[in-house]
Amino acid sequence: MKRSLLLAMAFMLVASICNAKPVVLRATNTLGEDHPMTQALRFMSTEIEKRTNGEVKMDVYPNSQLGGNKEMVEGVVLGTVDIAQQFAGTFSSYVPEMEILVQPFLFKSEEGLFKALNGKPGEILAASLEKKGFVPLTYFYGGSRSFINNERPINSVEDLKGLKIRVIGVKTVIKAINQMGAIATPMNQSDVYSALQQGVLDGWENSPVTMYSLKLYEQSKYFSYSRHLMTPDLVALSKVSAKKIGDKNLAILKEISLEASALERKLWAENEGKMVQEMTEKGWVEFNEIKDTTPFADATKNLLDAYEAKYKNGLVDLILADQ
Repeated sequence: MKRSLLLAMAFMLVASICNAKPVVLRATNTLGEDHPMTQALRFMSTEIEKRTNGEVKMDVYPNSQLGGNKEMVEGVVLGTVDIAQQFAGTFSSYVPEMEILVQPFLFKSEEGLFKALNGKPGEILAASLEKKGFVPLTYFYGGSRSFINNERPINSVEDLKGLKIRVIGVKTVIKAINQMGAIATPMNQSDVYSALQQGVLDGWENSPVTMYSLKLYEQSKYFSYSRHLMTPDLVALSKVSAKKIGDKNLAILKEISLEASALERKLWAENEGKMVQEMTEKGWVEFNEIKDTTPFADATKNLLDAYEAKYKNGLVDLILADQ
């Protein structure tokens, strides 16, 4: 009798586990379906379901489907968005120290950027993010950001004067673009296409990959390589969501996220050159190198001093020393 009862209870336990509904995470970004970052999120979606045996699933909502830049970060804090992959500086609204990642001309190479993110500077930022409700999973490579506009090629700070350039709504970025001579115009990425089309904007600043992925070459004539920002995108999980999936599955998700980052950087490297070549050969966009970016850097060098004076966390010296 006891044996039969135990068997029945065991069967009911197994059945309840098998019938348990999976935790479904919603991940979002502002980018197109064929963007390397979106493809990396798709990889995470496939792998998390597989490696947790269906306990955790992840749906991906690209192209600002769950809101704009600020809305999705706010959603992670509130727990209404589970995972946001977003320009790292956007998180500075909640974690001001993240402004270090939007300092102009700070990082000299992709290797220098990831050396900092994987080292002591990354640890300092991760601790600050955790305190505000974010669980940092990984960083994706966002390339370097340059100037794109419809008026003229940019070769000097004088060429920027009077141009309304869309920027992400981060104080340091707004200051930097203004100090370089343009009129910084904060706007969600999803509104840029129509703003360019209607003449509300003269241009924007970003990478060739983003321009291609969002078909913004249809509304953009000149791409000038200033490389004023080399900033990553942070992939952050809500602390509310982390509790839902549990420690075991969180560890799996973090492992997958690191693999996704490696994949995204590989896809970026493979695709950027091809995209530039296609946009050039088809006459969609005119690309030019700014021969001397020193005046652009000089116009913004006070921002690093202001950051260190404000936070006194040693991040500026740590990052510069590693480069």
